[in-house]
Amino acid sequence: MEKEVYKISGNDAANYEEHLGPLIFEPSARALLPHIAGLPASAVLELACGSGRLTRHLREAFPPPATLTATDINPDMLELAQQLPDNDAIIFQLADAQQLPFSDASFDLVINQFGLMFLPDKQGGVNEAFRVLKPGGHFAFTTWDQTAAMPLFKLLIDEIIIPVFSGEDTSRFHTPFALHEPGQLGHYLHQAGFTTTHIIPLKYKGQATSPQQLVTSYFLQHPLGRQVKEKAPASFDTIARQLEQGLIQQFGAGAFEFELSAWAGIGQK
Repeated sequence: MEKEVYKISGNDAANYEEHLGPLIFEPSARALLPHIAGLPASAVLELACGSGRLTRHLREAFPPPATLTATDINPDMLELAQQLPDNDAIIFQLADAQQLPFSDASFDLVINQFGLMFLPDKQGGVNEAFRVLKPGGHFAFTTWDQTAAMPLFKLLIDEIIIPVFSGEDTSRFHTPFALHEPGQLGHYLHQAGFTTTHIIPLKYKGQATSPQQLVTSYFLQHPLGRQVKEKAPASFDTIARQLEQGLIQQFGAGAFEFELSAWAGIGQK
């Protein structure tokens, strides 16, 4: 069940890029870049590349002759990423971050933006990043902060979505936000063998054109909304209106900025 809540495939993948790409993942990519762009790397591996929002920035930050390999376990998302302009300079490959199809010491830099939370074997995923890194190479990853640190997700997840499933185990809805303890993130890196580690808070903002845009992006065209519709079909429209009104109360009826909070972990082999 946990995987199904946030599973993105088919039309969901296109909606993900169209709606969440500019809202969430473009500013997230820009927030991470200053922490990795100066790292020396002639071979770069991106894990969980999704629709390629970070990928295009990595290609600019590490231009040829540096190689860039972008991977994802989801074929629909990888297909979207392959539609990037000038993608002939990028190697796209299906890959499970827990069992990477690459030899030891193949890359100078491995990046996983917002993918670690979804791995059943999180330590195994960090171990794999360590394995494929060359000595002296770096692994960088990001995870979301807890929902309480972000008014948008506190409203969406804690106040709108979870009450619909009262009496059930609702931990699945917090999966993207479950790795928010910096001590735990550092522990993963140390256990894998990284000798130099940094856990960095990332505070930045997303921009929405209207509350309706967020309702569409995170509810009407998102697996979260589909879960609600399956659970409470008669209340679906009412819940969507409640979300819209909650957004208007917090942010106003027009265009607005919303706070985003994440953690970046960086380890050197």
